[in-house]
Amino acid sequence: NNTLILSGEYMDGAGNAGGSARSNRYDIDTKTPGVSSVTIADGSLSAGESTNVTLVFSEAVRGFLSGADITARNGSLSVMSSTDNITWIGVFTPWVDIEDANNTLLLSGEYSDVAGNAGVSARSNRYDIDTKTPVVSSFTIADGSLSAGESTNVTLVFSEAVRGFLSGAEITARNGSLSVMTSTD
Repeated sequence: NNTLILSGEYMDGAGNAGGSARSNRYDIDTKTPGVSSVTIADGSLSAGESTNVTLVFSEAVRGFLSGADITARNGSLSVMSSTDNITWIGVFTPWVDIEDANNTLLLSGEYSDVAGNAGVSARSNRYDIDTKTPVVSSFTIADGSLSAGESTNVTLVFSEAVRGFLSGAEITARNGSLSVMTSTD
C-alpha cells in the first residue's frame, strides 16, 4: 500500500501554488525468501527403496533447479516439480552398497523470489542409508574329519547383524544333520 505524495508546496514562475498529487500504488519486497521445511518421508532407507522429498519455500521462487541447487549425499534426487513454485516434490533414491547413518540434503542459496531477492541455504532432516548387502564373513566347522556318532561346532559369522535367518531352512547339511543355530549378538 505504498504511494508517493506530492505536497503541493511548489509554485510556477508566476507564483501560482501547485496542487498535491498521489502516485499509483507500488509494492516493496526486500525480504529474503527462506525455506519453511525440507522433509524426507522415510528417514531409514534400505536396498531397493526410494522416498519422497518435499521442499517448502516461504514464498514463490524462481531459478530453482533441484539438480543444480540440491546436493544429495549418497544417492540421487529426481528433478523436483511444483505447481505453485512454493512446494516442490521429488524422489530420493540411495546408491547401492552404502552404509551411512549421517546423511542430509543440502540446498544452496542459488534461487531467488519473484522480486529477485536472493535465497538462503538449508538442510534436510538426517536420513540413514543401509543398502550394503550382508555377506558371510566366515563359515567354519571346528572338526573337519568326523566319524560316525561324532559332532562338532559350526560357526557362521555375517558381516553385520541379520534377521530372518533360519539355519534349518537355509543350510543344507549333506550326510548329517545340523541343530538349530543361535546367536548371542
